[in-house]
Amino acid sequence: MCLELFPKNTTEPHELQGGERKTQTLWIESSDSPDSLRWTHSPLVARVAAEDYEQSRAFPWFTANAPKTALDDLIQHGLEGQQNFFAKREMIDEYGWRNFGDIFADHETLYQEPDETPLVSHYNNQYDAIYGFARQFALTGDTRWFELMDDLARHVTDIDIYHTDEDRAEYNHGLFWHTDHYLPAHTATHRTFTRHNDTSSTPGQTGGGPAAEHCYTTGLLYHYLMTGSSDSRTAVLDLAQWMVGIHEGSHGLLAQLLAVKKQEIPKLKALLKGERPSPHRYPFTRGTGNYLTALLDAAILEPGGGWLIKAEHVIRDTIHPKDNIEQRNLLDVEIGWSYLILMAAIARYLWVKRQLGQTDEAYHYARDSLLHYAAWMKDHERPFLQESDQLEFANDTWVAQDIRKAMLMFNAAELSHGLEAEDYLATGQEWLDSSCNTLTQSPERHFSRILVILAQNHGPQHIQPESGAADSRKHAGQNTKRQPLLTWPQLAARILQRIGLGLTQFRPSREKAWLDARMNR
Repeated sequence: MCLELFPKNTTEPHELQGGERKTQTLWIESSDSPDSLRWTHSPLVARVAAEDYEQSRAFPWFTANAPKTALDDLIQHGLEGQQNFFAKREMIDEYGWRNFGDIFADHETLYQEPDETPLVSHYNNQYDAIYGFARQFALTGDTRWFELMDDLARHVTDIDIYHTDEDRAEYNHGLFWHTDHYLPAHTATHRTFTRHNDTSSTPGQTGGGPAAEHCYTTGLLYHYLMTGSSDSRTAVLDLAQWMVGIHEGSHGLLAQLLAVKKQEIPKLKALLKGERPSPHRYPFTRGTGNYLTALLDAAILEPGGGWLIKAEHVIRDTIHPKDNIEQRNLLDVEIGWSYLILMAAIARYLWVKRQLGQTDEAYHYARDSLLHYAAWMKDHERPFLQESDQLEFANDTWVAQDIRKAMLMFNAAELSHGLEAEDYLATGQEWLDSSCNTLTQSPERHFSRILVILAQNHGPQHIQPESGAADSRKHAGQNTKRQPLLTWPQLAARILQRIGLGLTQFRPSREKAWLDARMNR
């Protein structure tokens, strides 16, 4: 008997692309019973009571048996109705060794004609669908959520992650983006871009590879914790290390000089012009939020690996309790909206620290910073679609993104006291109800991206005020310095530190490999 995972006698070749891999399983039974392997089509799934998940605090902001709300009803569209996640597979035949497990990004068909054949678009776990599925399985015990989580995690760890050391360091072991917005995938498979699309949905953005603004590790963490999958565990740690390399520069002198060019030289030019730039190293975007999230997930897997300390350094070099928020230009929606993902990552950092019993100075620095921004949000934020003229594609995905703001209000209530906490709760509930009411009436409510955003952000709406506010008064005033401004000595120290690090890591072979990865393309 000959069993072939990639049979030679097929009409088309199996094209395993660089950095891809495929894991397949064969079950062999030697008994006489023809039904002995029937169980493999629907294997048993271990379920834990939601109350046990809540008691263990395995998930943040997890409340078992909470009354169902409009948000829960919206998320349930992922399993029910004619366009649930399983039905979406049939729409574009999302099957086969490369595609199975991924989600059809049907929101990309929004601007097609009603009778037009849906374009093929691959989702690649944007906004961490795996985590949303894992959380819903834990809450409901519905094994369909487990099936979606497991299928997608297996796909991501094999196909969507770039398993190579032979490309640019900023690409190696990274996660590929979803395919082009509102354009067919054509030959892109799961590699983001295709030569058949000569322009992206966003002009000037064709080409490229994995990047910090598309990295999702938390779902893979929970897939490992729920299944024991070593592939998912390895993926979390590899992605975290990849994010460190992107933000801190990879090993080698040339890599560190490139980091100086990208990060320190712009600030040097600002100082030369007489400006007073912020000392923050990291952008106030989802890319930094994803970086912080990856560090937290790695810290859970390797508590002694220094990941949490690194996360605290990132927070200090990104945000300050006395920041001039107006200078951030966060209300320029198309550019600034994704700071919400960073804020959510800081809220999760605070939750992790409380579970560890570490309400120390670093904790209160992050807490004070988050509350500083939350107070600004409460007074200045508004629904994204109120500024639809700022948006390239003004659709109801933005209504789903508004729910992130509501959840941050609940996070702020958790960290506050008395009337302040009640005010945050009321604001959060108002924003949540508004978004859910709009989506309930929306013909777009079944779209994949909307459902994933809702599932990913579920939980903080059940927060109780002051549960995270302990000992806050004891640290009051410790973070009340003036607005931070970058000085010449600080910038000089940063540049010298990078160059010094690069010199200690200098190896001729390493520098040659770094150059080859950029020049031989």
